[in-house]
Amino acid sequence: MKNKYMIIAILAAVCCAAAIVYALRWRMEEELPQKPTAVRRIATRKRQAPEKKPENKKPEEKKEPTTPPFINGTVTDTEGNPMAGVVVSNGIDCAATDSLGRYKLPNDSTARFVFFTVPADCEVPVHSAKDHTAHFYKPIIKGVSRYSFTLKKLAGGVEKYYKMIVLGDPQVTNDFNPYYNGPDDKPLEIGDVERFATETMADIRRTIRSLPQETPIYGLSMGDDVQYYGGFNPMLEKQIREVLGSSKMRIFSVIGNHDQDNNPEYLNKWEEAWGPTDYSFDRGNEHYVCFNNVRFHGKYASYYSPGELSDSQMKWLRQDLALTPKSKKVVLCYHIPFTFGTSPFGKARPLSAAHEKGHYSSSRLPALLSLLSEFSGGYELFCGHTHFAINHETEIDGHHVIEHCHAAACGNIWQSNINICGTPNGYYVYTFRGGRMVSCYYKGTFWDAHKQMTLFHADTDFNGESYAADWDLPRDRRIIVANVFNADSRWRITAEENGVEYPMHRINSKGQDAFATGYHHKYAVATSFRFISKQNSYLIMNHLYYYEPKSAESKIRIIARDPYGHTFTEDAENIVTEPFFNYAHYYK
Repeated sequence: MKNKYMIIAILAAVCCAAAIVYALRWRMEEELPQKPTAVRRIATRKRQAPEKKPENKKPEEKKEPTTPPFINGTVTDTEGNPMAGVVVSNGIDCAATDSLGRYKLPNDSTARFVFFTVPADCEVPVHSAKDHTAHFYKPIIKGVSRYSFTLKKLAGGVEKYYKMIVLGDPQVTNDFNPYYNGPDDKPLEIGDVERFATETMADIRRTIRSLPQETPIYGLSMGDDVQYYGGFNPMLEKQIREVLGSSKMRIFSVIGNHDQDNNPEYLNKWEEAWGPTDYSFDRGNEHYVCFNNVRFHGKYASYYSPGELSDSQMKWLRQDLALTPKSKKVVLCYHIPFTFGTSPFGKARPLSAAHEKGHYSSSRLPALLSLLSEFSGGYELFCGHTHFAINHETEIDGHHVIEHCHAAACGNIWQSNINICGTPNGYYVYTFRGGRMVSCYYKGTFWDAHKQMTLFHADTDFNGESYAADWDLPRDRRIIVANVFNADSRWRITAEENGVEYPMHRINSKGQDAFATGYHHKYAVATSFRFISKQNSYLIMNHLYYYEPKSAESKIRIIARDPYGHTFTEDAENIVTEPFFNYAHYYK
């Protein structure tokens, strides 16, 4: 038994010794300098995987940011308070913010911007302290899903009244006009942008200074901010935007046909300068909706006229109006008229009036009128494009429609200082109060605000043109023709002869204004472009009136009363007998 225990003890001692020896050897191997023995090398090989030759791996491709299914964010005021009920859009879908100021929209791959409808009780955000063009949008960045906005509340809340200055077609080019003639008929060299800055914008500033200092003032450009026939200049759109934004008024713009000319590069430049082409904003009790109604066809960038909208635009418009209180007045703003045009698309309807033969109304107009009829505040239609002034009236599906087609700031595309209907270069000054348009007058550039007409004798020869020839009026009767710039059927135009008032007869025609044609005679005969000639079948004249005096010795005064309670007068002794200071330049 003793032997058994002794053997066990010996074996235990041997095992312990062996363990100690093994541990010491392992420790020694770990501490040996790096000159391994064969055993060490073998052991090393056993523990390490053999080295592999480097492979020619392709560099890892950067993964594109994934497109989130939604875009979202918040709208707050400058105090950090959430703003509920603010409409946010991507130009395809619209959504109103909830009680916490949150919104959520589908992330459509075709969307370029996310933007908000400026509420009536908030300031219009601008691009900079020196550029007062509206900045209510953010470009959509791929992979980014959150876009938040901070708005500044108006100190006095929703404005009770405000002025809206509306300009048709600034249409500047990158070119200098070398055939621009002064009063001595000698050529001068001056650029379109310079003329717009020193004439149009200078006069707008003068108009603004004439108003009470606290007057809220906003602006709208009706498109064709630029034209690239002088050569493409990638900075031109931004340049004219900054000139437009250089006054006190905060200004928006629609896009015109020449801002894009069916060229993606031109369209991109407009969007870089102005943001989305389809958007809305509120002022007072008015909801303004601006959109691109220019649709092109053919290889020469021709466009349909009247204006048109796509199905997706109509879908967006329905959403926008569905989120708008029905007590508001809606003002639709676009470039090409909806109520007339000579290059129709689809189901456009021909106009029935004899003097409008060859003209059509837009295929979208009935649907638009149906949407607008839901608003108890009524609606207004604002456009540009034509370079002549007309408040065009027509009947569509039982609706009496008046479309305000604004004369151009550039007139006959900076060829002169008048439009092709004889209306001077200029702009319109609207007053909105309590949800109503309470005033509108036309302001000719450097003209007195009360001068709303020019007078002519029908048989005066203006470089071979006369109203007597154009309108089959008798000659040698001293017939007086009044061109009342902003007149329509709501105006009352009379001739006061020896203290007695007589109605003047309105002329509705598709022909050219005689004075304007004679004024641009040099230009008209020197170019094949018949914009200013009798061959222009697009022009519709409805603000000409004539009166045949009872006596050649009578003292006559023309009186024009607008629908807003204003009266304008002009004495017949101030009648125009020849083209006045002729700025018109012409091509050699």
